[in-house]
Amino acid sequence: MKIAIIGAGVGGISVLKYLQKEKKLKAEITVFDDNQYMGNGRAFQYDDPELLMNYPGNLISMKPNKPQDFVDWVKKSNADMDKHLDDAENVSGNQYFSRQLFGKYMQEHFEKFASKGNVSIITEHVRNVEFLNQEYIISTQNEKYSFDALFISPGQFGPMDPYQLTGTPGYMKWPYPMHTLEIEENKDYAVIGTGLSSVDIARYFIAHSNNKLLLFSRDGQVQSVRGTMQQISFKYLTLKKLEKVKAKNNGFIPLEELVTRFNKELDALNIDLEKLKINRQNPVRAMTFDLKNAELVGLMQSVVLEIVHIASYIWPFMTRSDKAIYLNEYAHILDAYANPMPEGTAAELLEAIARGQIEIVSDMTDVAYKYNKFRIYTKNDEYRVHYVINATGPAKHFKDAVEPNPLIANLLNQDLLIEHPDGGFYVTPIDNRVISKDGVLQNCFMLGQKTSGVNFLNNGVMELIDEGKRTVSALANSVQEG
Repeated sequence: MKIAIIGAGVGGISVLKYLQKEKKLKAEITVFDDNQYMGNGRAFQYDDPELLMNYPGNLISMKPNKPQDFVDWVKKSNADMDKHLDDAENVSGNQYFSRQLFGKYMQEHFEKFASKGNVSIITEHVRNVEFLNQEYIISTQNEKYSFDALFISPGQFGPMDPYQLTGTPGYMKWPYPMHTLEIEENKDYAVIGTGLSSVDIARYFIAHSNNKLLLFSRDGQVQSVRGTMQQISFKYLTLKKLEKVKAKNNGFIPLEELVTRFNKELDALNIDLEKLKINRQNPVRAMTFDLKNAELVGLMQSVVLEIVHIASYIWPFMTRSDKAIYLNEYAHILDAYANPMPEGTAAELLEAIARGQIEIVSDMTDVAYKYNKFRIYTKNDEYRVHYVINATGPAKHFKDAVEPNPLIANLLNQDLLIEHPDGGFYVTPIDNRVISKDGVLQNCFMLGQKTSGVNFLNNGVMELIDEGKRTVSALANSVQEG
């Protein structure tokens, strides 16, 4: 088979690896991506070493069956650990490495499979894909190529622009790569958002300047701080038991059943949610609580991590009304513990807040640009700054992304993609086959954040690797059956 992979970040690399390992397939593989991102993706591109992985090194690996693979690779590498390893002490013993270093690890992993004789690498922009006569015709700016099967792993949507500030002097629509940001002395900077991207910006400012930095959001809430992670095995939320639940409920998994089983898991692990009811809209209090309760917080984070790993096997099988109830009543529990910040980062933030360099401001309502300054409004105050950095994260929907994407626009124009109301585009559950206006496309798969309406919470490294494995398996099985 002639197989194309568009995108060579975590998802694309995983597809390439599993295609090479799949004995049911004999394939000629062509990988398309920009030279800048080939083999590491946008998330792990070259950037300032201050930008850390939010996962400890021993919890993230390109080899799911070898969790220590990245740490072992680091030990063998000649990387400068003074630059790439956070030296902050923490009670959990977690080690955090720079995203840049993980990108180098990914690159080496990619090259191992890309160097095989059946792989071609093309670094021209993919402008369009057409499905003609049972073939996928890929057009770059210079050439056209035809394939029997297609894997689209295009990364995240571009950034949102909730206050329509793109093009305004002093506005940075996306903070990355951050190493190109030159901080001007005696200038005031603000960040829109208080999530992990804003934490990256805060670390960069603390390391490279004495400028004050204001972090704004509606709720002023920060992520939890990584605690002591534990190996746990679910007893009630296993995939096998969830399949039995689906069989009893006409293919659906009722939210009530999920909540009952979730509470049973907490009881079995002796986790009292009441002890975790901290007001996360008070960031100083929340970070201090997490640092002082590393065991309890880490155990809860371990539970949430297991749920994230299986979320794509649950979300598509919930009714729309149950999804709405979950998002309204329960999502905040998982959201708080799903992407914790490193302990050392929290300690740095608390110190910077105490000395007045960092301030987290809640109740943000609007932003305007007047007389060469941004006016940032909260319910009670107005703040004036020279520069604003957008850290609201990638858009969930194509229409909300401010960066142009000709490939996605062309696929939508041909009705080869259909937008999902919960985000991204429609694919089939579990095996990620693209659903077009005319039905499920033959041998065409999409991975990553652009399928988030179906594959809930799927943007982590381990979740993308799982998607790569199961999509390749789906192709192999369909070819064998065909």
